[in-house]
Amino acid sequence: MLVIPLCGALPACAQPQQAVEAAPTAAPPDAAASAALNARVTALVLRIKSELRFLRGGTFDMGDWGNAQGLPYESEPDARPLHKVTLDGFSMMAYKVTYEDFDLFTDVVGQPRINQDPFGLKQRSPRKPATVNWFGAKAYCEWLGKHSGLPFDLPTEAQWEYAARSGGKRVLFATDNGKVDDGRNYPSEDLKDRRTPDIGSYPPNPAGFFGMLELRATEWTQDWYDPEYYQHSPKMNPKGPERGVVPADDPEFGAKRVARGLLGSSPAFGGFVFTRGARWPYAVKSNGLKLADSKLVTEPSAGYSDSVGPQVRCVVNQPTTTR
Repeated sequence: MLVIPLCGALPACAQPQQAVEAAPTAAPPDAAASAALNARVTALVLRIKSELRFLRGGTFDMGDWGNAQGLPYESEPDARPLHKVTLDGFSMMAYKVTYEDFDLFTDVVGQPRINQDPFGLKQRSPRKPATVNWFGAKAYCEWLGKHSGLPFDLPTEAQWEYAARSGGKRVLFATDNGKVDDGRNYPSEDLKDRRTPDIGSYPPNPAGFFGMLELRATEWTQDWYDPEYYQHSPKMNPKGPERGVVPADDPEFGAKRVARGLLGSSPAFGGFVFTRGARWPYAVKSNGLKLADSKLVTEPSAGYSDSVGPQVRCVVNQPTTTR
């Protein structure tokens, strides 16, 4: 009778198990590609740090201060009443985030690249400001914080206005001279390409911030939107209300976040430094007829895309310069 020995009793029987343990594992990711990606991230962080503009803390009158006749500049009442705000020092990115930089972010974190629909692809080019939903803007700033070791975040509404006004000065427009000179510090009306221009296309404001008044351009802030927030806003470092106000006419879409920049058809109609706007944090796809027939794009496949959404720049919340 043939007897089959137990493998545990013979040293030779252990060899197949040892061979299995010694077998090569799956090939590691391409080290060269990973190193190249890490180098790009390092270069991006160093460049952004070098482009930060520091603003000393101070107190300013936030909101619409009105003209010499005592009439408000802004037709919407949400920019009133004028109220004093005191901010700690902070630094802000001189330029808005471009598609080139946001694509690097989504590639690194494993999110799909934004705005791959036909309209979004038409608007894309490496140096143009990226348009994203609020969650994408927030995630990008926090990602910069992780890789830089600095407290990056979205600016509060008060920080954005303070920067647009070069430290709280009473200027109506966030341009180099506080005025709008078509073709010199703002796109000419006869410009055929009605897209937001490449970053740095026009002079910065006196504090060194580019593009805070640009064609078809708003920027995300940290704050929830409440049209009556100024009536009870705290004086020290206001961060917006704890929750946003749900619009009565579109309750199914929820509350909005504050967006700043050019919210109207021209600077004189929705482009003052104190003009407030509100946008849903997710993209809204409209059928072009009425908002009631629109769709709020919240499914995960949408990622951070919003081809008609606001743009983004980040702040570093520390009261001393980063340099």
